[in-house]
Amino acid sequence: MSAKRHEGSLYGSKKKKRVRGCVDRVTGGIVVVVIKHPDEPDVYQEIYVPIEKFTKRTPQEGDYVSVEIEDNS
Repeated sequence: MSAKRHEGSLYGSKKKKRVRGCVDRVTGGIVVVVIKHPDEPDVYQEIYVPIEKFTKRTPQEGDYVSVEIEDNS
């Protein structure tokens, strides 16, 4: 590898964690997953995941799925 990667590079510098959520809707090839906000337990957050990320089966509304999000801690 000829190019040097520095500590602030975009290649794998963000840590990810897996969280559990519920599928709210599937529209236009996008699965909308609702999760609890990591910092505020009373707030919910929508995560938009391309349907291609689900390789085993296509999720339906109401299904529980796990998704990867960026870990900001």
